[in-house]
Amino acid sequence: MLGGLLLPRAAAAEPVALTVAIGGPAEDPAYLPVHAALALGTFEAEGVKVTLKRAKHPTGAVAALRDRETGIAVTTLDEAIRGAWARKIPVQVLAAHVRAPAVALLVAPAARDTVRRVEDLRGKAVGIPGPGTTGHLLLAALLRGARIQPWQVDTRSVGSTALLAQLGTGDLAAAMVEEPWVSRLLAAGRAGVLIDFRQPAEVERVLGGPFYEVVSVAVTPSKDDKDKKETSKAGADARKGTPARIEPPPETALAAYARAVARVQAWLAITPPAVVAERLPPALVGDRARFEARLGAQQAAYAGTGDVTREGFEATIRVLRGGGSPWPVSLTVGPDDLAPPPGVAEARRQLGASPPPP
Repeated sequence: MLGGLLLPRAAAAEPVALTVAIGGPAEDPAYLPVHAALALGTFEAEGVKVTLKRAKHPTGAVAALRDRETGIAVTTLDEAIRGAWARKIPVQVLAAHVRAPAVALLVAPAARDTVRRVEDLRGKAVGIPGPGTTGHLLLAALLRGARIQPWQVDTRSVGSTALLAQLGTGDLAAAMVEEPWVSRLLAAGRAGVLIDFRQPAEVERVLGGPFYEVVSVAVTPSKDDKDKKETSKAGADARKGTPARIEPPPETALAAYARAVARVQAWLAITPPAVVAERLPPALVGDRARFEARLGAQQAAYAGTGDVTREGFEATIRVLRGGGSPWPVSLTVGPDDLAPPPGVAEARRQLGASPPPP
């Protein structure tokens, strides 16, 4: 009898299972909070059992969410909009991971006397990591702000190795450089900073608000009528031998996920990198010196507990819409569409400004 009474309670205490597609490695501080929350047991402490489905690229994470192979995707906001909203699959942001991207506009040593402001880039060769990258999008925003037409700058898309080499030789007057190369070039005195987007204050000054590059998103039940209609079809597919697709997680599970990410993210933002490295499993840290250096360079960029602001959404959308390949003309998405579900926002709010550490 005692066993019969205890079983229902044990079942009720079982954490809700969540499959999360993640489009970036743990070595990238923007994706580290999710990897760390899993390793530290923070997800289960909040009541969810997370299984990570690793994708090679943020695009793959959105594809997994779109195909209902996962309930949550950790990806860039750009991919969330292009890969989900543009395909009529509305997603909402559960948490913003960073409020500043890991990129800076650096000036070559040979051009330090001639390039002192963005307007000086007119007629110069400027490198970007690749078309559609965050560096490309931010450079386009800078040129628009300086009233420089795209054809007035010799924009060159080159790989990281070539970009660094050409910046060093002076073949490029300036370049949008990503971490960890920014820190390494500056430490070696091999480049100067024109715009440091790694610093939240600089991002807000230049863009008018935070820049939410990496976010966790989900299709919530209330926003996806199609999912409701296909509940019975999922069971039928399973009987035919086709894996049943994952239903959108309940808002309580999404809130628990967001709380876990918030706790870890707030801890990562203020804890000395050496202490973080000591707490995390060696397999997650990898090369310790590199891990500590990269985390230290980007700690200021963490978006606190993951809260988002209207100004941040508006600033990010302006950058995303204005650069790279254009969005569909019919696509209209704004801060209210992307805002977290009420239950998720409230769950994070209850943690307070200083959440308990993981």
